[in-house]
Amino acid sequence: MKKISIVKGIFSAVLYLLTFLILALLALVFVFGMKLYCIETGSMSPTYPVGTLIIVEPVEFEQLDQGDVITFVSGGVTVTHRVVSVDSQTKQLATKGDNNNVADSSAVSFENVVGRVWLGVPFAGYLVLILNTTFGRIMTGVLLFGVVGIALILRMHRASEQDDDEEAEAEKA
Repeated sequence: MKKISIVKGIFSAVLYLLTFLILALLALVFVFGMKLYCIETGSMSPTYPVGTLIIVEPVEFEQLDQGDVITFVSGGVTVTHRVVSVDSQTKQLATKGDNNNVADSSAVSFENVVGRVWLGVPFAGYLVLILNTTFGRIMTGVLLFGVVGIALILRMHRASEQDDDEEAEAEKA
């Protein structure tokens, strides 16, 4: 009986925490206009290793400084690199990956900048990568059904225990 209560408490706490985190991420994305990306290459290691989930905030050109990490689109590919210099007159930025030996070959025009990295969460990006696959979506569905199933089983078990307790009380009377 006590083991089930402990399991139920842990299960509930984890479920509430995950729900809060998901809602917080959705609030960042929808309310504040931030975007989520996953670091897929080692060019920004060790600052943002492969698998890091980054949250990118929109910024104005004047808010960018040397040393900021930005996400931008280059040749149809989304890239996250550090700003090594800012040209205020042409509104262009020179960038370089932290793990690269040389700066990127072409400057980034501000119109191609998605935003500045606000936060990076190591390993959380793997979840995004997995969810972008068919297998990941299927496994997410299976996991959700499993969570709902466990919650229902725990609820039925609790109801059964209450019924047993009520029957025992009725027999004593």
